[in-house]
Amino acid sequence: MITKTLAAGLTVLGLLFSPAVATGIASGAPAVHAKPTTLELDAGGAQVKLKKGNQLQIKGKLGAQGGRSDDRQLTLGLDVFAQVRVNAGVWTNIFTKSCSPNAQFTAKVSIDASADLRLYFPGTTTYASATSNIVGVVVL
Repeated sequence: MITKTLAAGLTVLGLLFSPAVATGIASGAPAVHAKPTTLELDAGGAQVKLKKGNQLQIKGKLGAQGGRSDDRQLTLGLDVFAQVRVNAGVWTNIFTKSCSPNAQFTAKVSIDASADLRLYFPGTTTYASATSNIVGVVVL
């Protein structure tokens, strides 16, 4: 009798401290969803021409959808990547830029061959990833 009671007590304790209960999986806790973000690229148009060897000035803006003031932390110290893609290949990072407190940044990029250009924000646990509009760069 004592053995059965002890075994039952240990089983209950095991259920109470199982990883599923301890992590909230079995408690029905709602999943955390990242806040939607926006990312804009301004390079002077949807397609720009650039002489080989010249730099292209771009402007970027990262923000939370809805633009609420409590989302100001989104822009502090987060990195945005400028990426190029040649001949419908893979996107390749060409530089990383940290956002300033006003969510905007400017940069100059060198592109040696005609390519598509975009900005990419990988996201965080709080903010979702975002991709900007694509700008075609034609190198002459």
